[in-house]
Amino acid sequence: MALNLSAPVGDKNRITKPDAKSGEGKFKPVKNAPADVELVRLMLKANGFANIAISKKCDAGLIKDIRSFQKNALGFKKPDGIVDPGMRTWKAGLAKLQAMIANDQKVAVYEVKEEGKTKQVEVREFEAKEKALKHEILSKANMMLGQAETWVDFCNDVEKTRQAEDGMMMAIAEFTMSTLNDDTDPPWTPILNARSEAGSLKALVNRSKPDWAKIQKQDAKATRVYNTGQKAFDKFIKARIGTASKAVFTLEVVRETSFTVIEVYATARLVATKGMNPVKAHAIAAAGTEAMKSSAGQYGEYLAGNKVTWEGAAKKVALDTMFAGAAGAAGGKLGGAFLKGVAGKVAAQLPGKMFQTFSQKSLTVFMEKVFTTTIGQEMIKNAAKEAIMLFKPLVEKGRAPNQKEFTDAVVKILSGGIMASGPMKSVSQFGSNYVANSQGFLAQKLIPRAMDSVWKGDLVKKYGADAVEEFAKKHGPKIYADIAEGLQDKVFVAYANKALESSDGTQSAKVLQKTMEEAMRKDAKLRKELTDMVEKQAEAKLKKLEKAK
Repeated sequence: MALNLSAPVGDKNRITKPDAKSGEGKFKPVKNAPADVELVRLMLKANGFANIAISKKCDAGLIKDIRSFQKNALGFKKPDGIVDPGMRTWKAGLAKLQAMIANDQKVAVYEVKEEGKTKQVEVREFEAKEKALKHEILSKANMMLGQAETWVDFCNDVEKTRQAEDGMMMAIAEFTMSTLNDDTDPPWTPILNARSEAGSLKALVNRSKPDWAKIQKQDAKATRVYNTGQKAFDKFIKARIGTASKAVFTLEVVRETSFTVIEVYATARLVATKGMNPVKAHAIAAAGTEAMKSSAGQYGEYLAGNKVTWEGAAKKVALDTMFAGAAGAAGGKLGGAFLKGVAGKVAAQLPGKMFQTFSQKSLTVFMEKVFTTTIGQEMIKNAAKEAIMLFKPLVEKGRAPNQKEFTDAVVKILSGGIMASGPMKSVSQFGSNYVANSQGFLAQKLIPRAMDSVWKGDLVKKYGADAVEEFAKKHGPKIYADIAEGLQDKVFVAYANKALESSDGTQSAKVLQKTMEEAMRKDAKLRKELTDMVEKQAEAKLKKLEKAK
């Protein structure tokens, strides 16, 4: 930076005249060129005006500071508030300006602590070590996140198989495994927690100015949660292998598949030729198909030489037929109080880490709406079918399940697979990000709009338009961000819960966030509180700046 002025800086209404005795020639017009203004501000800063803003604009505040410097440092009886190139005011301040710039050009250092000792490290060395550490932790975070994503993908595939996306027989095999051993159910909570914490660690490290204290704390937490997820997944895999090796899969795939085809065909025929309700048609087809299958099974037992009585065979065929028919009809018979009860219990079993910011009431309302949609009704129907079939052994022993047992069975089946559904993925994504997203919305949009009138109102009357305008440009964004980030999470929770309650699961995370932001925008009380907080901070800082001058 060249330490000379191209033209005078300061008050354009010059009150002084050239002094012939000092050899001064005719004064040049005051131009206030941006580069010259910035240089004068730096000169004043070097000469004790610590609170002066470094900008390229000449305002009343700068002229006042120039006059103050002329009076106090040079003894001017009539300070004109102008710095002329090469003349007394400029020459008087130049030495300290040169010293300040020379000092700033020295090698900068950081103070760091290593093994409890404080030492100074050159910026280049510090940045090199920081870069290496950042790479190391980022690699670790990516490893943990990638591994957790692999666990989640595998468990999602298991759930898809249970929903018969890979064929009916694969679904039957998965259901059989789950019935034999609860440990074969995907460990959703620990693996989703592992993915979430690894993602948080990655986000912290990826910031332009990492907070290493937070990173160190999150690194320890993410590592601990990852290890828990690893153990849970290993246990899950071992349970699947062990259960599969012990289970005797006498499902006779060809035979079972044939009966499944007959059931589907019979349902379609009853609907097409008899105009029958699909639920009723499915119940009849399921019962008839099961009767054939069960009868064939009893006949096979007889041909194999096993002891089969007419009474025992008839009882088994009747029971199998009854349960198949009941399962087939389940889809059209569930609703009302039963549906609400299931919604509440499913909501209560959602992974706490992923949904802890939502209230139980809001989650229950959301689940009730989800279960009224087409996809929700299908989930309820399939779960009810599985639950009914689970109770066959119990009924065969002479006891029917009560309402609570049936409801709990449906809830368990739903809870096992619901996290892989689209609605829950959207809500999970929304829940993980709405605090940070809402803070950004407040800092960048809502608060600045609310403050427009304040910057032009009372503050201008007290401190002047130029001072307030400059202050708003320089300090406004940081104040907005500080206010938004300083709000407690509970401030946002109420809006998030309302957004959740308005959803039936068909909305994306982005739509839910927009719904929440619109509610905040319309809340006049919230806008007023935020405006008051910003105005209070702004006035306190403006007062300090005013006193410093």
